[in-house]
Amino acid sequence: MKTNNWDFAKAAEKLRKEISGRVEERVMMKRYTSFRIGGLCELMVFPDSAAELAKVVDFCGKAGLPWKILGRGSNLLVLDNDLEMVLISLQEGMKKIERVGETRVRAQAGANLNRLVKVCQDLGLSGLEWASGIPGSVGGAIRMNAGAEKKDISMFLKRVEFFREPKGVFSKNMDELKMGYREFEMPDKTIILAGEFELTPGKPRAIRSRIRGFIKRRRHTQPVHLPSAGSVFKNPAGAYAGRLIEEVGLKGLRLGDAQVSDMHANFIVNRGRAKARQVLELIDLIREKVRKEKGVKLELEIEIVGKEND
Repeated sequence: MKTNNWDFAKAAEKLRKEISGRVEERVMMKRYTSFRIGGLCELMVFPDSAAELAKVVDFCGKAGLPWKILGRGSNLLVLDNDLEMVLISLQEGMKKIERVGETRVRAQAGANLNRLVKVCQDLGLSGLEWASGIPGSVGGAIRMNAGAEKKDISMFLKRVEFFREPKGVFSKNMDELKMGYREFEMPDKTIILAGEFELTPGKPRAIRSRIRGFIKRRRHTQPVHLPSAGSVFKNPAGAYAGRLIEEVGLKGLRLGDAQVSDMHANFIVNRGRAKARQVLELIDLIREKVRKEKGVKLELEIEIVGKEND
């Protein structure tokens, strides 16, 4: 298939000569999303470094190929149609976590968020225990200012490293960034490369105990045993989206294998072979009923990727 008169197979061939990272053609997106939903992506690229990432972005720009950064696919609904774009994943080549100060840790964007929590535990650094059990990458968590247990990433983040053409690699301190509830304002086509987190000293055993407590609570309150994209809607001011959905009687509603979780109504789960269109139908039903009966307009927390059929 072609976009802007470019052949994706030819693009893959050229990229393999440019970078050492993996280049994969016609990828089933259900393999790369926590929802286990999604059509074919024409091309996925896994750069090994920021320098290789720059080469991929430059190549796409010159070739007129649309591109997008993919984290660990934990906050996405990828539509069923083919994605005519290049998805760039940092999870294979850009996942280093290191201590950079007495109480500071730097994690590259492709690192697993749960691995960051575990590394901090082993280093005797406390603060991110609440993030245990949250799927996703460090970059994705920064991009959406992930949070739980009345805490969020912005409370511990001190510096972020970025890449953007033609500026290249640059960094900003927290006082230069604008982060809010599940949002992070940054220019289009800006890529998060890494984040530095300021933590507090603690005993690994005590930190481990808190992590276990958060994981236990998550297992008892969220449908972690089934594929999902996490919370579907942001909590409106002064309320909880899950409670509103439950109050209008939609908890447990099912369309095919897509279901409003009967454990937590702000989760839509895949009970086997759910399609993106079924999830979209549930989202529309929820929004309309909550708007009519509660007077609240629910805002999506998950990102929808792809185009629906005309």
